[in-house]
Amino acid sequence: MVIDLAVGVMAVAVVALVAFLIPMFIQVRKTAEETERLLQRMNEDLPVLFREALQAAQSMNLVATDMREGVAGIRVLGEAMGEIGQAVNRVNGLVRGGTGALAMNLSGLLAGFRAAYEVLKQRSQSHHQGGHTNGG
Repeated sequence: MVIDLAVGVMAVAVVALVAFLIPMFIQVRKTAEETERLLQRMNEDLPVLFREALQAAQSMNLVATDMREGVAGIRVLGEAMGEIGQAVNRVNGLVRGGTGALAMNLSGLLAGFRAAYEVLKQRSQSHHQGGHTNGG
């Protein structure tokens, strides 16, 4: 009887263990199948992703090259504008200096005309009065 009882307890324990292990094995199998599907999908998607990443990197390189060329062009344009500004400043300085020299020359010329006019006026008056002077 003890042996029958022990066999009965062992049978119940085995049934309980099997009842516990069967759902666990079913869940492990489902998890393994899902993992397999995920790995298969990753194997299909990764090459596409790598190609797209490579294309994006190449596009970025092209954009960077274009930007470098654009910046170089802007630098050349900026240098040209700087040189134009310097030329304008030089011309402006020459015009200011030339204007000052021109004004001085004109004032000297006007002073010469006034002096000549005064001399001619004095000669004309003395000539009308009948006297002759020697330019003085």
